[in-house]
Order: sequence, then C-alpha cells, then structure tokens
Amino acid sequence: AKDAWGKGFATEAAKVAMAFGFNQLALNEIVSFTATTNQRSMAVMERIGMQNTQQNFNHPAVSPDSPLYEHVLYKVTRQQWEARQ
Repeated sequence: AKDAWGKGFATEAAKVAMAFGFNQLALNEIVSFTATTNQRSMAVMERIGMQNTQQNFNHPAVSPDSPLYEHVLYKVTRQQWEARQ
C-alpha cells in the first residue's frame, strides 16, 4: 500500500527473512531479484547488504514487450552477512 511506502517495513521484513535463511536454514547464500525498473526494491536489497551481481536476465514469465521483462539479480553470502552483524 502506498501509505506504507518509505517507512522501512520492507527492509525490516527482508532482514528477518535473511536472518532466518542463514540462521535456521543454514544457507550459504541468498539471492533476490526484481525488475530493473523497481528502484525501491533494489534500494532495499542494497540496504540489507545484498550486492548487484551485474547478471541481469529476462524473466521467462514476463512478455518481452513489458517494462518488467528485464530483471536484476542480487545476492549476499553468509560470510558477507555475518561481517555486517
């Protein structure tokens, strides 16, 4: 909802999800992606320590003529995450 934008809810939820992935699921890395047009989601990924892999891809479930076709891939390793804790 637009009235919730900019209040940090997505960032806080993403932090909890990442902690769960590394602590409870013992994952070695976590990846995330969004359309290249979604600047707000990319900002959240960067705020929580994820890095742009520079490996953009075209989403197979999105029409090639859609502005949401190209996606950006972010990731963070356990080591990178632990260094920020």
